[in-house]
Amino acid sequence: VLISMSAISAPKVYGKLNIAVNNDGSDVTANADNSNDIDLISNASRLGFKGKVDMKNGLTGIYQIEYEVDITNDDTKDKAFNQRNSFVGLKGNFGTFKLGTYDTPLKLAQLKADLFNDLKGDIKNITDGENRIGSFFGYDSPVFGGGVSISLGLGKGEDDEEAGSDLDGEFGSNISISLKYDIDVIKFALATEKASIKGFDHNRLGMMIPAGPVTIGFIYTSTETTDISDGRDAVDYNATTISISAKVADGKGKFKFQHGRSDKSAGLRQTQIGYDHKLFKNFKIFGYHTARSSDAANSDKAYTGLGIEYKF
Repeated sequence: VLISMSAISAPKVYGKLNIAVNNDGSDVTANADNSNDIDLISNASRLGFKGKVDMKNGLTGIYQIEYEVDITNDDTKDKAFNQRNSFVGLKGNFGTFKLGTYDTPLKLAQLKADLFNDLKGDIKNITDGENRIGSFFGYDSPVFGGGVSISLGLGKGEDDEEAGSDLDGEFGSNISISLKYDIDVIKFALATEKASIKGFDHNRLGMMIPAGPVTIGFIYTSTETTDISDGRDAVDYNATTISISAKVADGKGKFKFQHGRSDKSAGLRQTQIGYDHKLFKNFKIFGYHTARSSDAANSDKAYTGLGIEYKF
């Protein structure tokens, strides 16, 4: 037996339940009445398990299986589980390798500056590049002196079954690379992704600057069509998001503000405010208001919600 049973740790079960009462007050057209649709929604609630195996000689095997679960939806026609980051990997002094399904390095380069991730105000509403891909091979380097690290991701590009696509979707046609710098006074990441699963090239700068109880975040993403030789419409736009969070109530509360602008469509803007309050370890209540508008679509969307989150 190459690996003793004592070297294999018991899988850790973990997850997050995030449920909110959401009021959709969107005005779809300039002449439409607000819908005032109130519903209970699940915000990327998830369940997973992970573990590791001590393989000796400085090597550790790692694994994770994670699924998103919508515990508010009783429609049996919808998927009960949607796969999230799931992989098997190897970790050592050389860094970490992963094989499976995972977020691209470009997606992770936002550095949690998106304060409303997984909520109605997620930055995916104003920009592309938030890609999680299957058939993924990833490498994360060790942290070099001064807080520098590099991440590489390889996967499939745009599916060849997509209408108008001339990409073959073969492994390695999609590549994403990021460079991160993480020290006490600043965190930032530079990333690029070529031939994404949606047929785009992206560049991204993510930044977080802590200043006492306040943290300032910044995300800039550029997007353009990978290949227009087949006559598809060219896409070329930029999106910028600025966020500010401030800890209050002895660190148990957090005020949040975020504003994003994008020329994905004319006059596309998204602004949100929110407040989180931790009642006890791993349990918080939160509230948010998101306003998103587009001059091109002549639409205004507004979402207001109150919710709870429990992590285990």
